[in-house]
Amino acid sequence: MNVESPITSVIPTLDGRVLEVAAASTIPLSLTEIHRRSTAGTLSGIRKVLIRLVGEGVLLRQPGGYVLNRDHIAVPAITALTSMRSVFFARLRSEVASWEWQPDLLGIFGSFARRSGDSQSDIDILLISPQGCPDELRDRLCLRITAWTGNRVQVFDLTPSDVLRMQGQDEPLLDNWRRDLEIVMGQDSALWEAIR
Repeated sequence: MNVESPITSVIPTLDGRVLEVAAASTIPLSLTEIHRRSTAGTLSGIRKVLIRLVGEGVLLRQPGGYVLNRDHIAVPAITALTSMRSVFFARLRSEVASWEWQPDLLGIFGSFARRSGDSQSDIDILLISPQGCPDELRDRLCLRITAWTGNRVQVFDLTPSDVLRMQGQDEPLLDNWRRDLEIVMGQDSALWEAIR
């Protein structure tokens, strides 16, 4: 899965980016605003996509710009594709919540959290608990995430003592977590209290 723009895993053309922007808005957006939000293509390329999608009835041209035609029969498929990120988080939460063992913290960091990568990017998971995650659960989590996304997975399974040791060694990874960590389950205090 493309971690920056999941819809492009299925619709790799500029159409995917335009649909992603349109689905995220309920107000008409100008050509320039769609181009800015899509972070891809040229104004000319976006214009061509908009004209085609209006012709298909997927987008409506209104005063102020373009808006997704929420009555179009393709909209359920479009919204499913544009919500892959939230579906991923829901599955991850559900998977870990079903375990007998529970972490104090489950988080995602790196390119997935920053939304700055592609389909070759790893999905970086942080687990914090006093006793560490059982190997079979960690392996199962890696397999599940790869099945859901196609991406490689790195799991950082740490105890509070590990985090404290990392702070003593001035590990740059701690700065990444301060900047990027997206908490999926638990409290960030499980991480930061270990290094205060």
